Amino acid sequence: MNAIKYILKELFAERTRVLMTILAIAWGTAAITIMLALGEGLRVTFGRSMRGIGEGVLRVRGGQTSKAFAGMPEGRNIPLTEQDLLTVKTTIPEVNLISGEYDTWRSMKYNDNWRSGRIGGVDPDFGEMRNIIPAPGGRFINPIDIKLRRRVIVMGPQVAKELFGEKTEPVGQYIDLDGRPFLVIGVMNKKYQTSSYGVPDRDGTWIPSSTYKTMYSPSRYSNWIVKPHNPEQMNQMKKHIRETLAQNHGANPTDEEIVHFWDTKEMQEISGNIFVGMQTLLGVIGGLTLIVAGVGIANVMYVSVSNATRDIGIRMAVGARDYQILTQYILEGLIATAIGGTIGLLGSQGLVSLVGLIPMEAEFFEFVGKPVPILSPIVACIVVLVLGLIGFFAGLFPARRAARVAPAEALRYE
Repeated sequence: MNAIKYILKELFAERTRVLMTILAIAWGTAAITIMLALGEGLRVTFGRSMRGIGEGVLRVRGGQTSKAFAGMPEGRNIPLTEQDLLTVKTTIPEVNLISGEYDTWRSMKYNDNWRSGRIGGVDPDFGEMRNIIPAPGGRFINPIDIKLRRRVIVMGPQVAKELFGEKTEPVGQYIDLDGRPFLVIGVMNKKYQTSSYGVPDRDGTWIPSSTYKTMYSPSRYSNWIVKPHNPEQMNQMKKHIRETLAQNHGANPTDEEIVHFWDTKEMQEISGNIFVGMQTLLGVIGGLTLIVAGVGIANVMYVSVSNATRDIGIRMAVGARDYQILTQYILEGLIATAIGGTIGLLGSQGLVSLVGLIPMEAEFFEFVGKPVPILSPIVACIVVLVLGLIGFFAGLFPARRAARVAPAEALRYE
């Protein structure tokens, strides 16, 4: 305890200089913490909205041949048929979940409310892959709906709001779809989504693929949604899908234009890398601020060493070891850094909490979500690590100077 009191007394001998340096450390800590928290908040917010379309799923669309093959010319369309989907589902081992998707635009009506929108004919796996999660009390399309060609429908929350308003519970109600009654079996939970094809899922409606075929007699799918057992199998699955379609339609299996893929895994990885890079940049900027404050601590320590040179000589003359002198000044640097860092972290936490209370009502946030700074454990650990390094080195170099003072010279120092 006496040793700590002595270290604090030595540290605050230059009171004004030390207090200014502690405030600089606090400011630098707040800067790096808030910058990293902002970056983490943006990364989490946009990552969540990017996964709204589905996580690690593949959208497959038919293409057009770009190479002549087996006497057939280039420029032939390659449709995605029901037989193609069955072959892919039963012969490609990497495929875990798969759903064909038909789509069209039709009118819907409930009492006097009506709207036109996108109708998708899909299979049961579609909901899980595309994060179409029904709100409590509802469900998604199931295999029995497919088998019995039921007239049931699942809708996005915006569709439900426009047709039923705020007071009517949609599930269990019947709507008119193209002059036919359809039972609403589910309303999608609200989700954030920045990427889509066609329309955002909040504006979508889905019916069993078998019911869709009965009503509209489509000759091909608009696209498929496929998910592998393991994300690492994605490229192999793409290759096998291309080869299967080439075999079924008499096309060159090396022709990459016969099928088009949209790999959400690649899209999400690219997005994640962008935000990691942004966080790194923000962290470097904040770290430079802390380093400047660390230089201030080092200067204070050098002044402290200079003023205490005679005392150091006396201590060494009576038997003090080099490591004891090193320990004292390293501890002084760490204590000053810890005080400033604690003030900065507490201030950052308060500011982050205040930012979280700011209302954000723009339509943009309906798709992305409210970006709130996140002071995560990772951010806190990074800040603590940086502070520890700065405090250590800020005390190390003055400590080395103090430990090298020759006792005889120190005793003559005025």
